Amino acid sequence: MTERRRSRRLAALAAAAGALLLLAVASTPVEQTEAAWVDRENVRVNLSTLTVPPQVLGPVCTTNPGLLGASPSITVDWTLPAGYTLASARYAAGLTLGAMQPQPTTGYTTTTTRPGNYRTVFSGGLLAGLLGGQASVGISVAHSTSAWTSKWASATGGSAILGINPYCAVNP
Repeated sequence: MTERRRSRRLAALAAAAGALLLLAVASTPVEQTEAAWVDRENVRVNLSTLTVPPQVLGPVCTTNPGLLGASPSITVDWTLPAGYTLASARYAAGLTLGAMQPQPTTGYTTTTTRPGNYRTVFSGGLLAGLLGGQASVGISVAHSTSAWTSKWASATGGSAILGINPYCAVNP
């Protein structure tokens, strides 16, 4: 037998052995399993929802650019929903409505009580309006025991360079 024939026979035997092994593995039955969980307990739950009513901003707001836009502020009048106190008020400010960030109740905001409502002044800080621009401010109220908050009631105000042509609008 030549070397070439011997190599061919070994290759054929190896292929046949591989085919037999594959056939043996493929013909082994797969055992099926079925998982089942049975729990005979019943549970009843009463769910309720909480809606924190929104505070209401007055129909107008005011932007005061300060001297040459050096210390701008936005003033809004608003009322609390029934059953809430000034302690539940939350304040926010930002360059746009989407960028509003919570603000501390002291330093940047000053709230005073007026007959039937409140007046909050949001301060922009020294030199904040020299080059003009705008800001959005918002007020929401928080529920006392759940920490859920109402939607933001907001206003947007600003001015041109050096505080020229100030404007303010309550957002719908």
